[in-house]
Amino acid sequence: MKELIQYLKFYVSKLFTSKYIVKGKCNMCGVCCRNIVFYIMDETVKTEEEFERMKKFNKVYNNFSISGRKADGTLLFKCNSLQDDGKCRDYLFRSIYCRRYPNLGNKIHSGKYETFDGCGYNIEVNKKFKSYLE
Repeated sequence: MKELIQYLKFYVSKLFTSKYIVKGKCNMCGVCCRNIVFYIMDETVKTEEEFERMKKFNKVYNNFSISGRKADGTLLFKCNSLQDDGKCRDYLFRSIYCRRYPNLGNKIHSGKYETFDGCGYNIEVNKKFKSYLE
């Protein structure tokens, strides 16, 4: 019975242990506010038509505007509350997307998460692979 409990503890810890953690703090540079990527399901938004449909579905998206495009065609968005100094004009009333940054969600597991140069946040492995084998 004791072995079964140890076996279960081992697998539960493997399943529910976070593999990545976010460290650091915001440098208030605004880079993340100028390079936002939105997803529909698990695909990035690549057309203005998709973005217009998103705005009709949820008015929160009206707070963002298209700021560019990545090499793969993914649209980049800018928060309309971002000031020239990199600070948020509506910080106390900012959207959930901003409040949760940097939310890893399942994007990191699919390789879709990236940090920016100058950003105060970084992503680290919470547990080394070797420790999973022990």
